[in-house]
Amino acid sequence: MTSPAAFLQEVQDNLLPAWFGPKPASPFLDYGLTHSISEASGIPEPSLRLLLTILAGYPIAILYRLIFLNKTSSIIGQSARNSFFLATGLLLSYYFNSFDIIHPLTTAVGTWLICRVVAAVAPKNRTLASTVSFLFNFGYLLTSYKYAATEDYDICYTMQQCVQCLRMIGYGMDFMDGQPKSASKKKDAVAADALASLVEEKKATTPAAKAEHGPATVTVAPSPTGVTSVRDKTPISFGRDIALAELPSLAETLAYAFFPFAFLVGPQFSFSLYKKFISMELFSVAVPASAGQDQVREAAAATANGIPQGSLRYATRCFSLGVFYLGLGQVLGGYFPTAALLGKAFLERSFLERVFIFWWTGKTVLNKYLGIWTIAEGPCVLSGITFNGYDAQGKPEWDGLRNVNPLNYEFATSLTQIVTSFNMNTNFWAKLYVFKRLRFLGNKNLSALGVLLFLAIWHGTHLGYFFCFGLEFMDMETERRLSVRFGRPINAFIARQTGVAHAVAKAAWGVVTWLLTTSALYFAAVPFDLLQLDKSLAAVQAINYLGIYVMLGLLFLDIFLSVVMPKKRSKTVKTE
Repeated sequence: MTSPAAFLQEVQDNLLPAWFGPKPASPFLDYGLTHSISEASGIPEPSLRLLLTILAGYPIAILYRLIFLNKTSSIIGQSARNSFFLATGLLLSYYFNSFDIIHPLTTAVGTWLICRVVAAVAPKNRTLASTVSFLFNFGYLLTSYKYAATEDYDICYTMQQCVQCLRMIGYGMDFMDGQPKSASKKKDAVAADALASLVEEKKATTPAAKAEHGPATVTVAPSPTGVTSVRDKTPISFGRDIALAELPSLAETLAYAFFPFAFLVGPQFSFSLYKKFISMELFSVAVPASAGQDQVREAAAATANGIPQGSLRYATRCFSLGVFYLGLGQVLGGYFPTAALLGKAFLERSFLERVFIFWWTGKTVLNKYLGIWTIAEGPCVLSGITFNGYDAQGKPEWDGLRNVNPLNYEFATSLTQIVTSFNMNTNFWAKLYVFKRLRFLGNKNLSALGVLLFLAIWHGTHLGYFFCFGLEFMDMETERRLSVRFGRPINAFIARQTGVAHAVAKAAWGVVTWLLTTSALYFAAVPFDLLQLDKSLAAVQAINYLGIYVMLGLLFLDIFLSVVMPKKRSKTVKTE
């Protein structure tokens, strides 16, 4: 009889590697064309397969529009739409993962079963379902990293597993938040909602609010479903009504997990948004009264056959911008590869040359993410799930799930602006499901540190991730302190200037803050790409640890000034 210790050893040595290790490609999949294109273009085959999987979303989205968004679309039910996304999502995942599709299937079905069983056994304790779901998905991901990851950046099934881990953890927490409240809790919730409504009403009646939001009354355009509502503009990925009072069906859960345009590189969004999308409720949005009657009639006509106009133009923009960033990354990558920072030729350059090359290398690292996220946004737009209501002129907006804001990102003058313009939906997810759930710590800095630690582990077990996010935390803390110590007085000084002096001072300060922001960001991006701690330290050492010394110097300068020049601070800077 096998002892428990021997059984566990057998599981660790044989069963787990066999299950989690990458499997050979299916004989039904012919990657010959992919290999040929890879050899001709010089793009690694896994990267090319990733790109082709994302690009395949465009014809699928167009097919969806032809079938489901036409004059007869109103008679097609949401179950048919759900089946379409389930089938196409599974096909794309099978093309990318081959037999390794079993892993995202396991976690998606497993999460649904956990919620279903707990709801049946302990209907008043959905927190248990959320906790088990979190441990199951996060544990499965880390185990996948252990047996499938290499020392390089891996493009395999762990990429989808990484995205799906967050999606299913959020799914479980939304199910927990939908727990029916007791009578006393309902009373407290009603009181809290009433207080929030009163606060919003006071805000809406101020002159500034009236100027920003326009008149309180709105003119409503007819919608495909005949229902109208007013929705928060941003973010639509995770609105206020995402709690799941009832557990969705298994088919809906799988279609949500394998949504063909977002299962591989995002964007992240709630099941509630997906449900509104397939039911067409998403397009039941009021048109602002400021738009005027002509724009209202145009909006009503535009939605008569399915969805508002403008999505094709916006999707074309996403595709073009994404191709530009990927092409730029491919070109710059030839001049500024991260591996070059470890060579002898790099050390032989002058110090200023090394700093210049390090800066551009960090920028090149992030360009590929800008490109792939922007291209991936295109099919989402074509399908209609990114619909974000109407602007003040009554024109439809389609930026509801954008993951990057290129203009704000390129010209950001603070790391806070970077956070709100780069990997936006993942940041929204982290804020909602991690940061706000850490309130019990009683300290925003600790909550922020918890978020960064979670994200570092979520990305993988390579120490380069921890190096990167550790630098990010220290940089954000330094920025927070300096914005109080120097930023406010300097901005006040600039505001007092007039004419040319004001323009020159504002431009000069903008250049300084932009350079500091981008330098901090790109400095941290290099360890993120190198992955290994020894390589990261070697690269940082090549520029004499400049980024670390500058950051620590500014941080200790603020601490020193706080001691020798103490002053009361009337307000604290919001760090979320």
